[in-house]
Amino acid sequence: MGVAPAYADFCRQVDGHRICIVDIKRSAKNYWQYQAVVSNDGIESPPASYDCRERLITDLAGTLTSFRSRKDAQFVCSLYRRRG
Repeated sequence: MGVAPAYADFCRQVDGHRICIVDIKRSAKNYWQYQAVVSNDGIESPPASYDCRERLITDLAGTLTSFRSRKDAQFVCSLYRRRG
């Protein structure tokens, strides 16, 4: 009988909200792009693509959203470090 793997969401408090990265994958082709599922105060959002260079989020329907209207975007892209 083996030991079950431990799973823990990566979370932060942002403006009074608990933002958690539930699942994240970095693009192999473009290191500044992430596919992520996040939760805001325990409510999980559908997967979205985060473009940390252009500061845009694309949902599954192809709708673009600016980072300004989403608290999770800064958190997801805090993992991205600009290469110089």
